[in-house]
Amino acid sequence: MNMIQLIKYTVIAILGYFIVCNVVIFVYTQQPPQDNADTMVILGSQVVGTPAQAPLTLQTRLDVAVTYLHNNPNTKAIVCGGQGKDESATEASVMADYLIKKGIESSRVYIEDKSTRTAQQFLYANDLLPLGKTVVVTNDFHLLRSVMLAKRSGFEQVSGLSAPLNWSNFDKYIAMIREPLALANSWLFDHPKEQLKKE
Repeated sequence: MNMIQLIKYTVIAILGYFIVCNVVIFVYTQQPPQDNADTMVILGSQVVGTPAQAPLTLQTRLDVAVTYLHNNPNTKAIVCGGQGKDESATEASVMADYLIKKGIESSRVYIEDKSTRTAQQFLYANDLLPLGKTVVVTNDFHLLRSVMLAKRSGFEQVSGLSAPLNWSNFDKYIAMIREPLALANSWLFDHPKEQLKKE
């Protein structure tokens, strides 16, 4: 095999991985979440502005969560996300405010504002409230990896609730490139329980 053939097969293999990975991610989002969950964990993402607001991608997560919470009134919600260097407030505080303004009782909303990575969020959330039967809410591209990390964190009664991004949202196209890489990285290196012990 000469160098040109090696490069060609390498490119084909890489493209094949991205295509298969995105198909698997899409298929996974079609599974419905379990009803009457004990807990909903809504994963954070970057907030913008001063005062801080949820951008469209995060609003999509929160709107899907609001619908589920209205339909399942016994489910408690944990909003997750700390404060990054370029954020004027914690992601969790912005998310909690959004839910409450949408009619979710404040007594049902718990704030987890320590985490900075998906791999931390489930363990920190469980410190606030034992998760039990849990629905994880995040955008479609992020769901498979998030549920994988929840199960690696020791929570088996987990299902996902997808917040699909519209094709007009540029974040969707970025995610189709970034998420297969992030999934491979998490599968290889993210072991939340072990990592938390080291922190």
